[in-house]
Formats: sequence, C-alpha cells, structure tokens
Amino acid sequence: MTPQPESSTTEKSQETYRNILEAAEAAFAAGGFDGANMREIAQAARVNKFMLYYYFGNKETLFLQVLENIFSPFFQQLLEIISRGTSLEEAVSDVYDLYAQLFAAKGERFRPFMAREIAVGAPHVGDFFTTQAPQILDLWRDKILAYAGRDDISDRQIELAVYSIMIGIVSNFLMRPVFTPIMEASGLSLYDRQVKDHVVQFMLGGLRARLSAAVDEDTANKGEFS
Repeated sequence: MTPQPESSTTEKSQETYRNILEAAEAAFAAGGFDGANMREIAQAARVNKFMLYYYFGNKETLFLQVLENIFSPFFQQLLEIISRGTSLEEAVSDVYDLYAQLFAAKGERFRPFMAREIAVGAPHVGDFFTTQAPQILDLWRDKILAYAGRDDISDRQIELAVYSIMIGIVSNFLMRPVFTPIMEASGLSLYDRQVKDHVVQFMLGGLRARLSAAVDEDTANKGEFS
C-alpha cells in the first residue's frame, strides 16, 4: 500500500476534527450537555466513536471546545468594538450588530443551546463568560463615565451598567421566537435599523437616568453619615 503524503493525512485529520465539532454543536444545541449522545455525534460526523475520544478525550472537553469555537471569535470582536475610541452610543450600537450577526449565523442552534444551558444554571457557559468579565468591564468604564458626564460614579454602578447593557441586548435575540409574530404584524424585525436604534436609545436613556440617580443617592448617604 502506498503511504499517504503527510499533507494529505493532516488535511484529513483536520477535516475529521471539523466534522466532529460540527456534529457536536448540533447535538448539544438539540439536547444540551446531558442530552447529547457521543455515539450519535460520531454517527453524524461519520466517524468511529473512539475517534471522538482520540481527539477530545471526553464529552466535557468536546463540549468546552464547541463553546470555544462559538464564543472566542465573538469575544475577540466584542473587545475590538469596545476598545475603539468611540462613544458609548456607537459602541452599544455596534455590539447590537455583533449579536445580530451571531444569532443570524447560528440562531437556530445557538438560541436553544443557550436556553438549555441557562436553564440548568449555566455551569459551562457561565465559567467561560466569567473569565472575560474583568477585561470587558474595564473597557466599558471610560465610555460610561464619558456618557454620564461625570467621574464620580462608583465601580458598583459601572458594573451594573455594563451588565444591563449586555443583558439588555442579548435578551432581545434570545426572546426572538416569542416576539417575532407580534413584531411581524407591525412590519418590524430585530434586524431592522429602526428597531436597533430604538432599543439602543431606550437602553441608554434609562442608563443615564439611573447613573445620575445612583450618584445622588451615594452623595446623600455620605452626607447622612458624615
């Protein structure tokens, strides 16, 4: 038997790796971590089940690699957006577009995948997000202070503002199946520029009011105990 060239073997190995991840992403989206079956993933990837263990070792490692493939590019783009010297309004608008792209590309898998993971306490996704949180918070800080027009906002209020922005945006897309029939009756879509602008302005208007109120509360509390 003529041995295969090394390049051909490498390409075949990479193709097998990609096929497994593609099949695993679909399986985890459909059944969550507990519902996905390694044998069925192997069948979908058209490989022997032992190949899954050869490449990934165990089911949890495979699951975490699927998370890495989904979220790493997303977080890289997110960090790039909020690192720009743009206003908070522009950054929030761009982050909305980023989520729209993610859900447009992977929505049918990503939405049930996230819903199932959240329903059981986000044991895997939560850890992944936690590792990114400090850097994200730091990058948002200057934009939020500039937007509020003051530098006396506490770290706690900054953190609350960031979480409100991120949760406010992603919830629009996670809840899309619920709101789509209602929005379509009005000729609207989450991907419309008009809808995005309204969501962004609504969020930022509430954020400005809340930050101002929080500073006033902190000032009043300091005066009371001084």
